[in-house]
Amino acid sequence: MKRELDHVGVAVKNLDRGRDAFTRLGFQLTARSFHSGAASAGAPVTKWGSGNHCAMFREGYLEIIGLTDPTIYSSVKDMVSRYEGLHIVAIGCGDADAAHAEFRKAGLPVEAPRALERDAPFGPGDRETRRAKFRNMYVERDKFTEGRFIFIEHLTRDVLWQPHLLNHPNGALGIDAVYFVVADPEETTRKFGPLFSEKVERLPGVNKLTLDRGTMWLTKESNWRERVPGSFVPPVPSPAGFCIRVESIEATRRLLEKNGVSVQPGMNPTQLWVAPEDACGAAIQFSQAEK
Repeated sequence: MKRELDHVGVAVKNLDRGRDAFTRLGFQLTARSFHSGAASAGAPVTKWGSGNHCAMFREGYLEIIGLTDPTIYSSVKDMVSRYEGLHIVAIGCGDADAAHAEFRKAGLPVEAPRALERDAPFGPGDRETRRAKFRNMYVERDKFTEGRFIFIEHLTRDVLWQPHLLNHPNGALGIDAVYFVVADPEETTRKFGPLFSEKVERLPGVNKLTLDRGTMWLTKESNWRERVPGSFVPPVPSPAGFCIRVESIEATRRLLEKNGVSVQPGMNPTQLWVAPEDACGAAIQFSQAEK
């Protein structure tokens, strides 16, 4: 089973505000799509009270997910009641049944696959609507409180990764990393290893786990505050930010500054940061692709 960083999800109370914020950050977002799903494994697929806009990349994607009808079931309710910001970390696993068999054999707390669907605009100009279908396996929340972890099998990749959706004003190419603030990086590394990756690199103040595609970084809140702009940090433990790979960091910088977004330098000239206050609670690192 491969483990690839598939997408991350920023949860917001007001989906219009989320859409506007990420459009300002230079992402081309899909038209609004509404969720349907099974509330538990084997349950029927019913309408949910949530929807999303997505920024599709050549590798992975970013989901802005929010409430659309607070009177009916939605997994978003619990997220935004805790905080608005980055919650969902989804890992591509290929065949969900085969992956679940591996998880069960290893005794890992991953639920059985359940269906999730949504209607998605299709084609240039959104002239058609097609059904996007997934099979999701949720990591048991009470055992992994560090995020909303999903292992995902895509059944309709052509509906999501449409060629005309892959070009972004900010030059985004893919999602490279997700950053967590945790109480004890070493303890969390031991916990995450069997589920996500045993490839660990220990750096000053942070541990890095390398997946088959993408990375997870674990750091204490104090180290995060020293390195990342903005005042908001989600409750520990939580995912706090993510990294987007771009074609040209200077072109990204110019676009953001033109749109009135403040940027802060990264650890080297090929990186920059946007504070969580400009991205609905999620810090974003932009990093230039290697030539």
